[in-house]
Amino acid sequence: MENKFQDLCQKVIAEAGYSLLRVTWKNHELCFYIDKEGGINHTDCETVTRLIEPIVDANDRELGDNYSLSVSSEGIDGKDWD
Repeated sequence: MENKFQDLCQKVIAEAGYSLLRVTWKNHELCFYIDKEGGINHTDCETVTRLIEPIVDANDRELGDNYSLSVSSEGIDGKDWD
């Protein structure tokens, strides 16, 4: 499932100037990890969320009714914190 959403959203994220590092699906949360030169801030995450939300919504059948969508950086050390 992660690969599907990565493939669907990669282009729009790149066109906005971001790198899509990976997509995870865990505990009903679809999370996109992004980066860009100079780092990521909260506004960047909001921007990418607005860009990908319509794509995810149009292709969310297999996610079920109760899922959340999030966009994040991989953290200060380049690792996710789960």
